[in-house]
Amino acid sequence: MRQRYQREQQAAAVRSGRWMARRTEPFAVFLFGMRLNQTRGLPRFLWGLRVLRRVLANLEAHPARGFLAGQVYRAGRTLIAVQYWESFDALDDYARDHALPHRRAWQRYLREALDDPAMGLWHETYLADPGSWEGVYVNMPPWGLGAGAELSEMQANRGSARERLRQQRKRTGRPGALL
Repeated sequence: MRQRYQREQQAAAVRSGRWMARRTEPFAVFLFGMRLNQTRGLPRFLWGLRVLRRVLANLEAHPARGFLAGQVYRAGRTLIAVQYWESFDALDDYARDHALPHRRAWQRYLREALDDPAMGLWHETYLADPGSWEGVYVNMPPWGLGAGAELSEMQANRGSARERLRQQRKRTGRPGALL
């Protein structure tokens, strides 16, 4: 089930009990944000917030592009977006598409503000294979990856995260000394 960003996830029905996100395919996690470093950067920060809203609306309107779920958080002077994508290729295709709303804004920022430390941008990309991650939600509405993946109810005897990840790595044939 696909969920819209935070406002709808907060309104979604709480699922009582323990739930686990399940996904048998690899996926990508994309974190990005912007930070107001100096007050003179406030106009650019507000501009970035408007761009972010357009980007989120675009993602919501086109789920076939591979966006699974995401949230936006504020921590002091920083906005942080957490996004889950079906694959790195889907994320990369979106990032490189010059027709989409983020592209012109990114190019404008680089042209106008690259040497101006008043506002900063950052991103991190992670690739997750089956058996290398776990998502557990207790008394929560669908959240995080759980908003874009299958959720299954957990049994009380499912063991520790270490045991569950070991079992999943064995099932998927993923080698390694993860745990």
